[in-house]
Amino acid sequence: MRKFRTLNEFEEEYCRKHPEEIDNYLTEIFQEYSEDNDSGALLASLGVFARIQRISEIAEQTGII
Repeated sequence: MRKFRTLNEFEEEYCRKHPEEIDNYLTEIFQEYSEDNDSGALLASLGVFARIQRISEIAEQTGII
């Protein structure tokens, strides 16, 4: 059976391959949050960004993600 990537895995890979897009990524996730106030989606997207920036280990140790 083929294993498909999750949306988070796809976003992480895309941002790693296109670091010039990170500013746009952050702008978009905050813009979406301002429109729908979905804090769960915002936190999930910020978690992707944290993993991209290689600070996920610290975040996991502190219980943020």
